[in-house]
Amino acid sequence: LAAIQHAASAARALAASPPSDVEVHAARKEIKRARAALRMLRSTVSEAVYARDDAALRAAARVLNAARDARVLLRTLESLRRRHATLRKDQTSAALARALRRRQFEALRHLQLHPSELAGARAALQRLQLRARRWRVGRHGWSRLAPAFKRIYRAGRRAARTASRRPDVSTLHQWRKKMQYLWHALQILEPLQSAMPPKIGALARRLADCLGEEHDLARLRSALGAFGQRREKADEPLRAAIERRRR
Repeated sequence: LAAIQHAASAARALAASPPSDVEVHAARKEIKRARAALRMLRSTVSEAVYARDDAALRAAARVLNAARDARVLLRTLESLRRRHATLRKDQTSAALARALRRRQFEALRHLQLHPSELAGARAALQRLQLRARRWRVGRHGWSRLAPAFKRIYRAGRRAARTASRRPDVSTLHQWRKKMQYLWHALQILEPLQSAMPPKIGALARRLADCLGEEHDLARLRSALGAFGQRREKADEPLRAAIERRRR
C-alpha cells in the first residue's frame, strides 16, 4: 500500500538525530502523501480507523512544523532576493534572513534537545505501518477508489470556487491543501490507469505549487511585520516585492 511506503519513508527520514532541514522537509512530504493514500482508502476502512490513523499522521507532522516553517520562510525570502537585485543590498531583508536562519537553527536544535518528540513521531509512523497491513480492503475495495478520487476532486472544485469569491490567505490555503491531495491521488492512480492524460498530474502539481508559494509569501509578510514593527519605511522594498510576487 502507498500509505505504508510513504509512512516508512517518513520514518527513515527522521532516523538521524537531529534530522537535517532537508530530512525534515522530506519527512513532511512523505507524511502528506501517506495522508492522501489514506483518503483514497477512506471508504474501505471504518471511520474510526480512518480518524485514528489520520490523527496519527497529523500528530507526527506537527512535531516537525517549527523546523519546516523556518526552512520554507528562509527559502522564500532567498528566492525573492535572487529575483530582485535591490533586495540583495537591502538591510532589512538581510537582517530578516539572518533572523530566519537563527530560527531554523533553533528549531533543529529543539529536536536535538528533545529526542523523545522525534522518537514519538517515528514510533507513530511505525505503528501505522503495522496497522495498515491489517486494513481489510475487501474484494470490492479497489472499485471504491474512483468514488474516493471524485470526492477529492469535488473538494478541490469547491475550494476553488470559494477562493475565487474571497481570495484571502485562509481560503487560498484551503484550496492549496485540496490541490495537494489531488496531486498525490493522481500519483497513486497513475500506475493503475494507462489512459490518464499525461499532463493532468503536471497541471495539478503546478497549481498546488503556485498556491503553496502564495501561502509561503503570505507567511513571510507576517514574519516581516513581526520582525520590523517600528521600521515600516525600511521594510517597504521587501513588502512591495512580496506583494508583487503574491499577485
